[in-house]
Amino acid sequence: MIINKILEALIAALLVAAVGVAFIAVIYRYVLDSALSWSFEVSLALLTYITFLGGYLALRRNAHLKVDMLVRRLPFWARGALFLFNQAVIATIGWIMAWHGGRQVLRFVDQTTNVLEISTAWYYIAIPIAGGLICLDALWNAVRGLLRLARGQEPVDPSPDSLSAEI
Repeated sequence: MIINKILEALIAALLVAAVGVAFIAVIYRYVLDSALSWSFEVSLALLTYITFLGGYLALRRNAHLKVDMLVRRLPFWARGALFLFNQAVIATIGWIMAWHGGRQVLRFVDQTTNVLEISTAWYYIAIPIAGGLICLDALWNAVRGLLRLARGQEPVDPSPDSLSAEI
């Protein structure tokens, strides 16, 4: 739960910074008639981190869109197997993000942005970070789900309060 709070605060701070940069850029362009050369690159970096860390936070909070009408009608063992398969798919996607995102970071570490002249690796590193966190989260959920299944419970506690209480 504390990880969620930290991520929420970080994402909120990044969002405030992105809105602030965009606001200042608009004021400079249309009021002062002088464009800020760096605002696009900073906004791009902020939105990249908001996107990937926000996606991970949504996964942690079980907030991604899902339709489970058919899953609820399956027998207990099939729901458990489907849950584990789902966690395996999520972990695989996280691993792919971490692996290929890490390769992108290494590939572009020497390339710099046009205006700020910082390494573009700072943009790309959000991908392997989020991917690694997604992979670890899926593996943790699979272990927790297996323990719940062994006790004869659903792999995920369906009550909304349990999502934040277990983590």
